[in-house]
Amino acid sequence: MPTAEKQASVLPSLAKNVTAIPSMDKKHTTIPSNGFSVQYEEIWHDGQKLRPGVWLHSTWDSKLGEQSTHEWICGPLEVEAITRSLQSTDYGRLISFINLDGQERKWAMPNLLLAGKSDSILGTLLTMGLDVSYEHRTKVTAFIAGQRPSARVIAATETGWHGDKLFIMPHQNIGEGQAVYQSEDATQDDYRVGGTLHGWQSSIGSMCAGNPLLLLSICTSLAGPILFHVQMKGGGFHLVGDSSTGKTIATIAGASVWGHGEKFLRTWLATGNGLEGIANERNDTILALDELGEADAREVGAVVYALANGTGKTRATRSGSAKKTKRWRIMLFSTGELGLGAFMAEGGQRIRAGQEIRLLDISAYRTHGAWDNLHGMEDGRRFSDAIRKGSMTHYGHAGPEFVRRLIESEELCQLSDLLDKFRDQYPCCSGQESRAAERFALVAMTGELAISFGILPLPAGAAREAILELFASWRAVRGEGPSENRKVLDSISNFIARHAETRFQSAAVGSPAVRDRAGLWEEAADGSRLYLFNRSGLEEAAKGYDLGRVVRALDSVGAIAKREPGKNQAQKRLPEGGKDRFYWINPELLSRPD
Repeated sequence: MPTAEKQASVLPSLAKNVTAIPSMDKKHTTIPSNGFSVQYEEIWHDGQKLRPGVWLHSTWDSKLGEQSTHEWICGPLEVEAITRSLQSTDYGRLISFINLDGQERKWAMPNLLLAGKSDSILGTLLTMGLDVSYEHRTKVTAFIAGQRPSARVIAATETGWHGDKLFIMPHQNIGEGQAVYQSEDATQDDYRVGGTLHGWQSSIGSMCAGNPLLLLSICTSLAGPILFHVQMKGGGFHLVGDSSTGKTIATIAGASVWGHGEKFLRTWLATGNGLEGIANERNDTILALDELGEADAREVGAVVYALANGTGKTRATRSGSAKKTKRWRIMLFSTGELGLGAFMAEGGQRIRAGQEIRLLDISAYRTHGAWDNLHGMEDGRRFSDAIRKGSMTHYGHAGPEFVRRLIESEELCQLSDLLDKFRDQYPCCSGQESRAAERFALVAMTGELAISFGILPLPAGAAREAILELFASWRAVRGEGPSENRKVLDSISNFIARHAETRFQSAAVGSPAVRDRAGLWEEAADGSRLYLFNRSGLEEAAKGYDLGRVVRALDSVGAIAKREPGKNQAQKRLPEGGKDRFYWINPELLSRPD
């Protein structure tokens, strides 16, 4: 069966609570002396056979009397309504037409496209299958611009939630309310459908049993629509492991929740601007990105911030005014052979806690690559092959069905309270851990909802237990205490290890000078060394952090051995004479859990 027929056959399963745009009213329009008409059947007029389509009629007087011409412009096309946002901006036109295969197609086209050349409009219509006269192709745009229908339709310029109970996708609306998705290119629709929901449950959903990473990917993908209702910003997880472990396959499986497993997946190779555009198109769902190693290490930190925070760059128009900023709310799921921090370090960048906490590193090293339970298959490779095949055969059902069931459920108004209950199950000590725990809890709650809705064929509690296990593993690898403190302390400890003998001078009178002195050292009563950093030395050791932040990190482990009242430093006589103030640091305490 052709792909288009397969897709059509499964659409009725999604038809509950779906607001469809009304079909074209296939009525012949009156033929004017001068102007356009639309014909849906072959007719005779003025001694000429008029085939179905849009016609331009012209009449004029000549020496021979009244003359007329009838020019075929394109196949049957109609402007059904004027579209606009709730704020009475973003005006457009809702276009319907019959394509070359006799199928009805619709496009909510922004009026902004009418300000430029007709190429972009024609390009989209031709791609969608409109039959166009090459000779008269520019008149298609003139026909569209000249239509003034009385009907008005609300336009949504973003996918996702449009109010509390209407979820908009490029070619279907789920829930209650009337609106159409308006975009400059109606041919871009990653939310494709193939196979059946039952097929997805058998080939993907049931395989989550005993496989925490596969379940994490699926539940993260389903969690996108929850963000709006619990007022959370985006963020996600980054699977770290060697090639051929199955981490990419797990990500493909998560992508199959909303579209074709491999085609819905994107790579980090895209520029920051490109990823902004994709994120905007994936609003309230998932952005799945493969292979962090293809990104620019110099930019990836800023990209992670932007994707998680949901705000694009502010850009200027030709006149200098600010363009409308792209916005989104998405979950992230990523893969790479290196963690985010390690990858940035290779590019000479230092990861900040805010970046680290927005995209949490999760180890992809399980019993069989990324898998724990092979469900009777011979090895991890065969299991991966089965998941890949399922993701490309049955896809695009679980996400819309989850949204439909969520809208119908009693839990919709109680999601914040429910999230609090799940959050209470996650032990943590720092603010950063608390933020991470909230994301793990969100994903666990989503999984349990999907189980209760009958979408994930797993026993109740399976998602909660699996995600709790992954949180415990993440926490164990990360270590205790605030991440930023740990990074500061590690930087200072590493600096001492590298430069203890070359850039720290003995505090003894008359000791030999050192080049680029970072400070002094003196022996403590127990025989250990104290390192007395000068200001520039400490700033170099903790490069990128302000001194106030560095002192707080040192105080968190009690590493400042001596200070004067009300100060962070204490005086010390210099080996060459005179005095100066230093930060007195005990290196033995830098590795103490904070």
